[in-house]
Amino acid sequence: MHKKLLIISLLLTSFLCHAQFDVIYKRNNSIVTDGQSFNFTDSSCGYNDPCNWKFEVTNTSSEDIYMRIVVDNLVNTDGTNFQLCFALVCLNNISLDGAYPSTAALITPGATNSTGNNLWNLNPADTSTPMSYTLRFQAYDAEDNEIGTPISMIYNYQPVLGIDDVEISNLKVYPTVVKNELNVSVEENVSVEFYDLLGKKVKEVKLKSGDQKINISDLSAQLYFVKIRNENNIKTTLKILKK
Repeated sequence: MHKKLLIISLLLTSFLCHAQFDVIYKRNNSIVTDGQSFNFTDSSCGYNDPCNWKFEVTNTSSEDIYMRIVVDNLVNTDGTNFQLCFALVCLNNISLDGAYPSTAALITPGATNSTGNNLWNLNPADTSTPMSYTLRFQAYDAEDNEIGTPISMIYNYQPVLGIDDVEISNLKVYPTVVKNELNVSVEENVSVEFYDLLGKKVKEVKLKSGDQKINISDLSAQLYFVKIRNENNIKTTLKILKK
């Protein structure tokens, strides 16, 4: 009998130690996984644009939970001009180690907290400094003790991938959805650089004037930013999707 009670106790403890909630990215209704990164090239974008990261939190357990968002890391920023809205509390500045809202939000079993929730980089649109925000969704019990397994996400701002305003004249690049070869037509010598969504340069090719093909079969399937630069350092940047 004592062994059965011990096993039941261990099972209940194990259950309570696991995540009791889901964080949903509302743009595509996907469940956010722990440590997942979201990368944006825009700051101070419009309310309905991707860099205004909208979310909801659903209580998947059979007990009341209380939720906060904790700021675990800030890179190249002190948290100024970053909007965090959750559970009808909206702040335009956050701080390292801050937990928001100050009074944890109650979410009853099976309920979803969704109204007005968002994370939004409000720094000026011409901000050239990359920034990173690591935010942890943390559940608490009624006595304000941390419970369950938290879910962390990373909001990255990568201005290096932004689209350039100045363009190289008479340049044609196609298609935008590519399987193996990217076609480039240009009337001068250029370099073509490929960047992934984290801003890492993964490929560079030198091209001469004329019609060219670039083999990108060695790149993995994802979105890339292609920066084309001429000998006068005039640049054009565009997006392609590698299938």
